[in-house]
Amino acid sequence: MTNARRGLLLIVLLGIAGIIAAGYVRLVEHPEHVGPIQALTALLAVAVPAIPMLWRRFVHRPDPAPELIDRTVDRLADQIRGGVESDLEQRGLRVLPPIPLRWEWSERGLGASRDAAVNPTWTEHRAVPLPGMRAIGLGEIDSGSLADLIQVYGGVASGRVVLLGDAGAGKTSAALQLVLSALNHRRSLDPVDQARTPVPVMLRLHDWNPGQLDFLSWATSQLLHTYSFLRSTDFGPGVVREMLAAGRVSFVLDSLDAVPPRLRPAVLQKLNALTAQRMVLLSRGDEMGDAAARRGLLIGAATLELMPHTAAQAADYLERFPGPPTPTWRRLLRRLRGGSRDGFIKALENPLMLSLVRDLQGREDRLGELLDPRRRRSRKAAEEYLLDTILLNAYGQHPNTDGPLPRYTVDQARRWLGRLAWRLDETDDRDVAWWRVYRWLPSFVQLVMTFTVSGVIGTIVSGLLLVTGDEATTPIASGIVFGLLIGMPAGLLTHQGGDLMFGSTSDEPRAWAFNRLRSVAAPSAVLGWLMLAGAEFALIRLRFTYFPEPGEDAPSPIHTLVVSVAFTLTLMLVYAGARPTGTDRSTADPWTCWKRDLGCGLLIGAVLGLGGILVLSAGVPSARGIAFNLAFGLGFGVTVSRVWRALLVFVWLRVQGDGPLRMMHFLEDARARHVLRTVGPRYQFRHARLQDRLAMQAAPE
Repeated sequence: MTNARRGLLLIVLLGIAGIIAAGYVRLVEHPEHVGPIQALTALLAVAVPAIPMLWRRFVHRPDPAPELIDRTVDRLADQIRGGVESDLEQRGLRVLPPIPLRWEWSERGLGASRDAAVNPTWTEHRAVPLPGMRAIGLGEIDSGSLADLIQVYGGVASGRVVLLGDAGAGKTSAALQLVLSALNHRRSLDPVDQARTPVPVMLRLHDWNPGQLDFLSWATSQLLHTYSFLRSTDFGPGVVREMLAAGRVSFVLDSLDAVPPRLRPAVLQKLNALTAQRMVLLSRGDEMGDAAARRGLLIGAATLELMPHTAAQAADYLERFPGPPTPTWRRLLRRLRGGSRDGFIKALENPLMLSLVRDLQGREDRLGELLDPRRRRSRKAAEEYLLDTILLNAYGQHPNTDGPLPRYTVDQARRWLGRLAWRLDETDDRDVAWWRVYRWLPSFVQLVMTFTVSGVIGTIVSGLLLVTGDEATTPIASGIVFGLLIGMPAGLLTHQGGDLMFGSTSDEPRAWAFNRLRSVAAPSAVLGWLMLAGAEFALIRLRFTYFPEPGEDAPSPIHTLVVSVAFTLTLMLVYAGARPTGTDRSTADPWTCWKRDLGCGLLIGAVLGLGGILVLSAGVPSARGIAFNLAFGLGFGVTVSRVWRALLVFVWLRVQGDGPLRMMHFLEDARARHVLRTVGPRYQFRHARLQDRLAMQAAPE
């Protein structure tokens, strides 16, 4: 642990201890405040034993031994292999014959000359060929197949490759197969050569801001968040940094085209500073050209470009599929071999379009429509029809199969996914992150909706409570107060302040507890927690004003202030222990993140409710007091969660007809039908071209 971190931890612990001690001394002077004294004693009993445990956990560790680095690299290789094989299976590349891809040296002038790639005189660091491979010569980077790509990756002297291709050209599929080939090659070597062969890691560049974090620090955080074993006490950030600095990992960097245009030159300039690691960079040609125009070049890179298919190659590929050819299928093959250059034939130059035609095997009706002369007038018309068949195949029942109809119709899926794609297009985003959809709904509307729902629930709860009481307060009045108690602070804290009181999780997690404590103790987060303490102070005063127990007296302002601070500190500790490390950085799938976030809100609410029962009740709590405090705590816990904000947006979309109420179930169903895929905690359209097509169709007139 650095001195700065030790100091920060010490300040936090001393601050908490000081507040507890001051409140405790103040309360001891007034023995009638038995409840707060008991609460603070319990808090002290939990906090004091935790201090030495936390301190031991964050003490400085020596640099990792070479044997530990070797073990880390080997285990990382196994984890990456499992992930790549799973991804290839989802794409159908483990079952169906892969579409043959070919590449040629790009003449766009976006990297280096052939001589600079194979003889890098521009740097003192010449990449040695990987064990079992040889140096690549000038004539060997002119063109090749996907199987030849690993030779370029492992033998080019600059250690850098740029792979260009248009949307749907197969860049990501090619990269996945390259990673698997590199891992297979490494596995075939003896232990000594394995230690000299880096493990390829795929990272998505759109998560990196080069102005805020250097590349190796960002890559360290990505690996720590993606591979949970690296966060265990046996490994940790120091091992990962040493592994990266020693060149034990190579990088396959995807999604440069998803990086904001203004950041692309800076990304490439930062990558130029890396000399100990091999890298493969994937990008669309136009986006790479735009970066080059702004002085963004990957110096010395072998710049290769995926080539379109010829009609004969497409016919050869489609003929490999088993089963008796139907008349329309034979007609399709004749068209491909007939030498025509109409729009339909040109569309099949793209691997994505070829795969969509492959998926139409056995669908005579749709193949016939595709071969209709009107569909062949332009390449654009043929591509649009093929993109439309994705939803038809996913949500339409196949005529040759029996079984239940899909849960959603084609029209519903087209409208709801289209509106989703349009909103992503408006924000220039490719990912569906449920915890960020609250941005689609104005904060004021969210605040009003939260207050209204809380008020309605409060009216019901108050009505039930007043059935057994003799108070004069009406259920409607009680419901309004209840709405204020829950809806107003929750709305202000979550909808107006965003994640203010929760801070931001560090990009370099040493251990979960320290990071979360540091997160909630950040200066911006402290302001949020002070707001919460002030809200609790006001709410406690309202509680004794509008919901008093028979015969009880309202506490003094000092008593209320101490209780509010104690509640806030308790919630901070609960949050630090219960909340996931960070939704954006989570390695879990979206549905798991959704449930964890809701569970965290319920836990916070339960702690708040139970604390209210123990601290605010005079003597033995009544059934009425228990019901009120639990309802308040759970209501507040749910409404401050990110799930609540997303639910408000889903309700709003349902009212507009732009989505189902159970949006998460719909997204999970779309993933199961291979329309969407998951990338960590986010959903993503499986094909960017489909997202663009749906967004265009759903755009307002």
